[in-house]
Amino acid sequence: MGIFDYRGRRVAGLLILMAVGCSSSDSVDDGTDSIVSGEVTGSQGGDACGGCVGGTYCNYEKCVPSAVSMPADAAPHESRIEWWYYTGHLTDGVKKWGFEISLFQQRISDLLPGIPNDGMGYMCHVAVVDETAKDHYYFENGSFDPEIWSSDPIELQVLNCDLRISGDGHDRIRGVIPVGEEGNGDAGGWGFDLALDTTKKLVHHGGDGIISMSDEGGDSWYYSYTRLEAEGVLTTPKGDFPVTGQAWMDHQWGEFDTGKFKGWDWWSMQFDDGWEIMLFQFRDWDGKLVTQAGTLVDPDGNVTGLEGLDAFQVTPQREWTSPHSGGNYPLDWKIVIKEMDWDIQVLALFDDQEVPNFAKTYWEGSTIITGTRGGTPVSGVGFTELTGYAASTMGLE
Repeated sequence: MGIFDYRGRRVAGLLILMAVGCSSSDSVDDGTDSIVSGEVTGSQGGDACGGCVGGTYCNYEKCVPSAVSMPADAAPHESRIEWWYYTGHLTDGVKKWGFEISLFQQRISDLLPGIPNDGMGYMCHVAVVDETAKDHYYFENGSFDPEIWSSDPIELQVLNCDLRISGDGHDRIRGVIPVGEEGNGDAGGWGFDLALDTTKKLVHHGGDGIISMSDEGGDSWYYSYTRLEAEGVLTTPKGDFPVTGQAWMDHQWGEFDTGKFKGWDWWSMQFDDGWEIMLFQFRDWDGKLVTQAGTLVDPDGNVTGLEGLDAFQVTPQREWTSPHSGGNYPLDWKIVIKEMDWDIQVLALFDDQEVPNFAKTYWEGSTIITGTRGGTPVSGVGFTELTGYAASTMGLE
């Protein structure tokens, strides 16, 4: 059992559970109205509403309540669990790549009951998807002590994950998969250094920025930047390449209990016509679907919430068995959403995009999307996350 320090050495006695994090926040000032700029499209601020006061944000020309205060809530919280997550798609004009970088923190006393330690444990996950060659490279590890953990400015560095977060959708992210530390013994020497700039306003999931994690898990504070322009450098074993593309950012924190459910499925979708969709569903320990919710984001950044087991239907088309973990994952999903008559097919770019992890093994895959909205053809790209289908590398659920 254990996690590793920043030099990669095993530190006995800590097992960090990888989970989508979230937390309680008493803050109510949304802050998105303060980041209007000439570079941002749609109703980035409150212009469509004539300006919304603190504690509210503009949605479909109405000022509605917000439980998220920016930029304060972009920084770490004193919460049970929290995570910052970026995925995206890049190109150098010839080849295409996908990427993931995630930072997690969680209370040690939660992870190891009976251990009198109220400190935090940290995890760093980095992945690069060679979408042209259909190869997946990743690094995952943990630490007791982050190299940098600052709230003002917001600078978070753990192992090979380095996030510089503005709180207004203009971030810099750096991830490295060093030679000798790559997962599955694949070729190392991968990485990326990207500047991200939002083209749409912050998205409040759950309407006000709070969602329920399963039927018993508790509440999660959850916001996203669903359309970020990306520009920077991709490092490969063959050299560095200038790249551009688009990204998605999630931040969740809270006091919820991941032991109350077995796993979750999550989809992010970015459509060529300017729409985005986020969907998630939770399964209990008997494998029964217990919660579904999501968010539709129109080209102007207005959000429509989805909630309930009848809000949308997800039907996997096949199954893949991991040669690494033995886990059986549902892949290639037909998704039907009643709201606005969406009929979507989400296809895994390729099968083996699993991240075997000592805490919680999961599948984090680049996807391509086709379908219709109200009978009109749509297409796009996305990422899908699947947990609870395989044991961790320590043999734990």
